[in-house]
Amino acid sequence: MKLRIKFLYMVLAVIFMTGTADMTHARRAKKEPQAKYVFYLIGDGMGINEVTGTELYNQATGNGPERINFMHFPVRTFVTTYSASALVTDSAAGGTALSTGTKTYNGAIGVDADRNPVSTIAEWAKDSGAGVGVATSVGINHATPSAFYAHVNDRNSYDAIARQLIASDVDFAAGAGFLTERRTGLDAVFYEQEARGEGIKVFYGTEDFENVSTSYDRVICLGGRNIGELPYAVDRKEGDTALKDFVSTGISYLYGRYPEEGFFFMIEGGKIDYAGHNDDAVACFEEVNDLAEAMDVVLAFYNEHPDETLIVVTADHETGGLMLGAGEYSMSPEMLAGQTMSENELTAKFRQKFMPAPPQQQRRGQRGNGPGFGQQQPQWTPPTWEEVKGFLQENLGLWDKVPVDRRTEAKLMETYQSTFGSKDGGNDVRSLYAVNTRLISDAVIYLNAKAGYQWSHGSHSGSPVGLYVNGVRAREFNSCTDNTDIPRLIARIAGYETNN
Repeated sequence: MKLRIKFLYMVLAVIFMTGTADMTHARRAKKEPQAKYVFYLIGDGMGINEVTGTELYNQATGNGPERINFMHFPVRTFVTTYSASALVTDSAAGGTALSTGTKTYNGAIGVDADRNPVSTIAEWAKDSGAGVGVATSVGINHATPSAFYAHVNDRNSYDAIARQLIASDVDFAAGAGFLTERRTGLDAVFYEQEARGEGIKVFYGTEDFENVSTSYDRVICLGGRNIGELPYAVDRKEGDTALKDFVSTGISYLYGRYPEEGFFFMIEGGKIDYAGHNDDAVACFEEVNDLAEAMDVVLAFYNEHPDETLIVVTADHETGGLMLGAGEYSMSPEMLAGQTMSENELTAKFRQKFMPAPPQQQRRGQRGNGPGFGQQQPQWTPPTWEEVKGFLQENLGLWDKVPVDRRTEAKLMETYQSTFGSKDGGNDVRSLYAVNTRLISDAVIYLNAKAGYQWSHGSHSGSPVGLYVNGVRAREFNSCTDNTDIPRLIARIAGYETNN
């Protein structure tokens, strides 16, 4: 009898505890707010050292804010980035992990390791009734943005990705322009026309963005006409489109159309990666600053809707293996102040000044009615070392603000001799997205190292990347340890129904 009574008490206790736990969970679920407006910012190639290095650069040169806004969010942690096929991911697999919560092989977009399509957080948001925006500073159908709306086995299938964007439910898409494949013979204009044919309004450049109306069902904003990518931030000129222009236009459009339903907005700073592949610290840091400027626009919206907005910032991977510090615990970021343009732009300026055409292509005369008819054209003559040295001094600060020892000068002079001593007048170094004159590349790398920024290589690394979060239930992101954790947690906080 006593055993029965004791057993009955135990059963009642379990029922009571279970019921209490359920009630507590229900109360907690009822009290927990949901994110109505979600901003998901991805710095392509933006490792932790890229962000920290940018702050140090800004503080020393005054070229940007002393504090990178997102670096000081309430939640600051890190996540791993490996793919299903390699310990070092590419942007396609990294973007797919960040958009779907699923690991896949390098080169895959929106499919799993077995090439089966997997739904994305942008699709989850749309299925839940929210508006969806995707913006990037590079091609609108490049790897990272396409991972949010496309499903292809190969990231280089630009034409298929472009068609999937046009057929998707993305409300607002923005980027430099459409990337295309040479083998098909189709250009960017073709896909712009295809988009219009499907009722999508297409706009070009900041002045045109003023015409974007919330009455349009779908909108595509491009950096300009026939632009494959936006200029590096450090090279930007007045009138050029910036990432923040896409973000400002996107917020106005999405909030105007979905004020009650809310929206999901993915924003990519794509050229941080490009600069990392070039081992160009100044271009890299100015791209991080550019992402921070876009964040200023996001934060202005957040300040008006602090109880309904979630902001998540991370990266798909790190690029370049950037190290902070050189020699005996030494850094001198102020030495970078002498570089006022990217390595790409500096190469273009160098070639225009000193290499107007390879020697064998110089015209000795021409037939026609224009000036010089019947006259022998002047022969191309290579510049002297002193002229080249003056160019590096003027545009990088070498020998002026940055000391150059004899050994380094001898190496640069040797590269100068091989550059202008070759038959075709060229001596280039190729990175993933650029072909630069080796002398310029070597000079930029030397400047970086003197300032205390050393690059391990010109490709991706397997380093963990930062995760910076602000807004609704931000502290829950402290639980994230891998990039696949992020989209699923966002979906839970925003109330999206996942389909995977």
